[in-house]
Order: sequence, then C-alpha cells, then structure tokens
Amino acid sequence: MATVIQIRSDVDTNWTAANPILAQGEMGVEINTDQWKIGNGTAAWNNLPYGTGPPGPASTVPGP
Repeated sequence: MATVIQIRSDVDTNWTAANPILAQGEMGVEINTDQWKIGNGTAAWNNLPYGTGPPGPASTVPGP
C-alpha cells in the first residue's frame, strides 16, 4: 500500500484570513513567500512561528 504525504499550501493572505489550526506535526506552506509553519494541534496559524532553515526552491506546483 502506498503512503501519500500531503502538505497544505496557500498564499499568505488566505492563511492569515482563514487562521486554521494545523494538526500536530502538520505542515503549511505559503506558496508566494516560501515560508512555512508546523502545527501543534492547538495554536491557530497566526500564532504559530515560522519555521527556520534554508529556503527551498521556488514552487513549481500551481497554487489553489
């Protein structure tokens, strides 16, 4: 059986407006800024810190 890992992605303004709570360990990516956050299951998007580390390549996947 194949395993699929899916990462949520959207533009920064949509993340801020929706302000979702990401599940524990769930990753969310701002496709227009290449910034990302990882959920803790309780904090809303606007209260989570951005991840740190080297920036990745620009997205080649079409946005929503």
